[in-house]
Amino acid sequence: MRIKGKKATVGITLPPEMVRKAREYGLNISKICENALKIYIKRLEESETETNGGADSIRASRSPEFPEILGRDLNPRPPPYQGDAQPG
Repeated sequence: MRIKGKKATVGITLPPEMVRKAREYGLNISKICENALKIYIKRLEESETETNGGADSIRASRSPEFPEILGRDLNPRPPPYQGDAQPG
């Protein structure tokens, strides 16, 4: 992350076709991402206030009331290493 003035520079990864279409429509990807994050953060904070934080707020962030743009993680991580664990 690089701080430049009042904003930080970050990198995101998007499908090339999505970037092409956004540019075709003259969309400001940076501003759209900023606005989506504002919405998401606001809802998380509201959720924490309602549930007093903790795991409940994480579950609330995945509820259907969130906009579609905040859908599933497109970069899922592999399951944690289980070593030589025997099924049980």
